Amino acid sequence: MNVVIPSYKRSHDLKGKDYFFMAKYCIPKSQEKEYLEVLEGDRLIVIPDEDDGDIVKKRNWILRNVERPLIMIDDDVKNLVYWDNRKDNYLSKEYPSSLLPQLFDGFVDMAKGFGVRLFGLAQNKDDRTFKEHTPFNLSNITLGPFQGHLKHDLFFDERVGTKDDYDMCLQQLQKHKKVLRLNKFAYSCEHGDNKGGIVSYRTREKEIEYCKAIMLKWGKSVISYRVPPRKSTDLLNAKKVNIPIKGV
Repeated sequence: MNVVIPSYKRSHDLKGKDYFFMAKYCIPKSQEKEYLEVLEGDRLIVIPDEDDGDIVKKRNWILRNVERPLIMIDDDVKNLVYWDNRKDNYLSKEYPSSLLPQLFDGFVDMAKGFGVRLFGLAQNKDDRTFKEHTPFNLSNITLGPFQGHLKHDLFFDERVGTKDDYDMCLQQLQKHKKVLRLNKFAYSCEHGDNKGGIVSYRTREKEIEYCKAIMLKWGKSVISYRVPPRKSTDLLNAKKVNIPIKGV
């Protein structure tokens, strides 16, 4: 099992550095020195700068060069949470860091059992959206902050830019008819104005371009964004993702 965190200009604030203790950080060569100030050398995967540049290129480099099973986690994810015993406690709990290797092995075993090539977690840690009667499903989107890959021959589409995680799920669903989302678990991340990562090159104009590109590729009946946007979140979260596959 390999756990890799793509990172870019975030050596100053690696949210999950200690929590994901088994993870290696994938960084460009030009930033190696600054990352060595906060991480041991054996926790770094250093790649040529020309293979970096944006998150899509980096994720594809990882898919081509890191052995599967592989879990990729964003560098602004600080921990995983889960829901349990909701009759007594309606708040999510942090999953113990020391048990992550066993948990990840369990995720892989479950994915293999279902015959899926891609798995992920719930995107929202709000317990009010927790689907306690559907602890997993096979036709829902799993996003880039936490994606697990078994052996497959698909790659992230650079043409859709920051919508690459949505696109990867749609590719998987189109070809293999299912992905695994484990609804009991979610990730805590701090997207937004934290310096580094895709924030360093993300612009309103680029987001509009990427929204249009993925809608053109799959059709607005499958995925749609509000363009032009009324507010910034219209460009970040899909207004509608309608997977034309029946079942849970």
